[in-house]
Amino acid sequence: MMLVDPRGTVRLQVKRDEALTAGEDVSPSDVVQVSFPVLVRGQLAAIIQATVFSERRQDFESILRTTAIGLEESWSAAEEIENLAGEILHAYEELNLLYGLGEILTGKLNVATGAEVIDLVLERILSTIAASWAEINLPRFGLIHRKNSNPAPWQVTDASRTLQASLQSGGESLGMIILGRPREADPFSSVDEKLLNAVATLIANTIRSAELYEELRLKSEALGLRESHLRAVLDNVAEGIITVDENGLVQSFNPAAEQIFGFSASEVIGRRFRTLIAEPISHLFAQTPVGPANCEAALVPRRETVGYRRDGKRVALDLAMSKVSIDAQRLSIVSVRDITERKRWEDILRYQALHDSLTNLPNRLLLHDRLQVSITMGSQVNKPFALLLLDLDHFKEVNDTFGHQNGDSLLQEAASRLVGVLRPTDTIARLGGDEFGVILPNTDEVTAVAVASRILRAQEKPFTIERLRLHLGASIGIALFPEHGTTADTLLRYADVAMYEAKRSRAGYRVYSPEQDRHASNRLALLAELRAAIDGNQLTLHFQPLADFKSERIIRVEALVRWQHPERGLVPPGDFIALAEQTGLIGELSRWVIDAALRECGTWHHRGYDVAVSVNLSAQNLHDPQLPNTIAESLRTWGVSPSWLRVEITESCLMADPTRALDTLSRLSTLGVQISVDDFGTGYSSLAHLKRLPADEIKIDKSFVLHMGNSAEDAAIVRSTIGLGHDLGLTVVAEGVESPATLELLSSLGCDLAQGYYIGRPMPIPELIGWLDQKKGAVGSAAVVTSRRTRHAGKLPVALPIQSESQRDCSVA
Repeated sequence: MMLVDPRGTVRLQVKRDEALTAGEDVSPSDVVQVSFPVLVRGQLAAIIQATVFSERRQDFESILRTTAIGLEESWSAAEEIENLAGEILHAYEELNLLYGLGEILTGKLNVATGAEVIDLVLERILSTIAASWAEINLPRFGLIHRKNSNPAPWQVTDASRTLQASLQSGGESLGMIILGRPREADPFSSVDEKLLNAVATLIANTIRSAELYEELRLKSEALGLRESHLRAVLDNVAEGIITVDENGLVQSFNPAAEQIFGFSASEVIGRRFRTLIAEPISHLFAQTPVGPANCEAALVPRRETVGYRRDGKRVALDLAMSKVSIDAQRLSIVSVRDITERKRWEDILRYQALHDSLTNLPNRLLLHDRLQVSITMGSQVNKPFALLLLDLDHFKEVNDTFGHQNGDSLLQEAASRLVGVLRPTDTIARLGGDEFGVILPNTDEVTAVAVASRILRAQEKPFTIERLRLHLGASIGIALFPEHGTTADTLLRYADVAMYEAKRSRAGYRVYSPEQDRHASNRLALLAELRAAIDGNQLTLHFQPLADFKSERIIRVEALVRWQHPERGLVPPGDFIALAEQTGLIGELSRWVIDAALRECGTWHHRGYDVAVSVNLSAQNLHDPQLPNTIAESLRTWGVSPSWLRVEITESCLMADPTRALDTLSRLSTLGVQISVDDFGTGYSSLAHLKRLPADEIKIDKSFVLHMGNSAEDAAIVRSTIGLGHDLGLTVVAEGVESPATLELLSSLGCDLAQGYYIGRPMPIPELIGWLDQKKGAVGSAAVVTSRRTRHAGKLPVALPIQSESQRDCSVA
């Protein structure tokens, strides 16, 4: 601002923040220097400085003071307007920036952390906040992205010209955003800092939202995949899966359940589950504890029951149930399996376990059970009964002469005649060979004798074999309850004593009397002689070969003990082995057999015969904790590898004390000895025990093999047993192979080994070695030459004279 006098001379000049400049034509004697500060908001904004004439000083000072005040008010108002305009401009820029960033980030949410979007974000920030460069650093994503303002290059800045903000969302730091200006530029203002913080919050929240969105998308995809998998499993699982609500109404019904029950899902959903099951089962829905919300189920033990099919037929079911709580809904999940076929096979196995396969009569086990029941009932109601044991006379001669097939036909005819003369309430059983047992309920001695007479008359009728009429006859022993005994074993022994007395006297039948029982003294004498025989070299071993279908070679022999008594002659193995088991001598006998068998095995291996050996063990052997140590010592003594020895056990060996027996077998298996389950299929619990045994092999009982050629049921059992064994990784041996047709059929079924009289009968060592040499020469089996020795093996098939079933030798134990 300038003041000019009438003559045109500058008298006053005011500049903001500058000093006054006076006219040069005013002399110092005529003027007086005056000055006034101009304040804006308490801060010096300018100084009014003037030179005035002395005579007008007072008036001019007043004018200057008024002017200074006016200037102060004007400048203050202008500055406020300027500041307000700046704030409005910055707010608009902030809103415009945030709106623009929101459009970028929201429009590309699925790639919010990608370089493309970050580049757009930085470009928009640089265009709003004056900066030469910008950087976003996201360590958790491994991303650092920088951008320069165009065309400004990347320049080094100092701390006052660097602005940064943390990218935080939900209290979690995701990274940093940094802006920079060159040194010559103005520092960043608080407005810039505020705007950058707002931008950082928007970016961080957007990135976190993108993360959550991606996480939710992945979880949704995984959940959908699991649901698809679950649906595929439920649609293809073999078990029927049914969900039932707490009111007992069916909520879902998978395809397997449709197959089991014959109903479609639409027919069953909404119906009561109890209409599908024969037994009352509704209480299970109410009483079973419900699992927690995380769907951990409370299980109802698996049970067998019966269901109703759509066609009205009943189906055997294996049922299990679990209860869960899902989204506050209580559900029962029922799984069912159709076990009709399994029950059918169980019935077959149970029947086979309790019945004789040749005559279809009950066997010794079932007779013993019914004898126990009869004793219990007879004791409760005071009713007597009679036990008869019957033995056919001269059967051995007929069997030896005409062969086992004719002998089997004769036994079937004898059984049929027994059934024909007895009541339906009487129990008739075949005990083995040509021996039968009969239980006559509510029978005294007079009635028992009358029944025995009828049986004898029926058996005395001639049998026709190969057009020959043969007269056999029978011998019957009778024991009475409770007169002669009150236990099953006592009655069986006394009936056996009476039967041998009837056979000795040829009286047809005898009722037991104590005078007949000379068996006890004979038994004690035989026991003493057996002890001496073990120590006196009266025992010997015979070996029966086993042939391998694949290699057509004899790969193993089974050791069978024989007793050549100096006075009694050849004692039947069944007589002295049973005696040894009953008296506890079986342990000593078995140790002798094992040692002798391993000695022979070591000898023939040294001579070049690559043939393993198997021995039989009894239940008492398996209860001997020293047995594994005894076998290990014998193996070392004779230099025999454990793999050359196989021990054979019957499943009855496990029944008395399964824990101790399994422990012994496990120790033998660890030693390297092979385990074979003999007579497989004759015990009801075979399948249950087989999965627990450290078994390497199963031997199909000869009762199934002998008749598989003309019995579809026996053939089915053999086929199923071979399949079961192979599924469990076991070798399968068929016993009782006595014809080329049976051998060929077993080969077609995939059986591994064969044993029987068609392969070779039991023979002593010299005969066995000669037999192997003969088969080697006769069939032309390949020989492997090692050093100066030749390893021998016989090939299949080699037809030998077939001997009858009664001529078969008993096992070691």
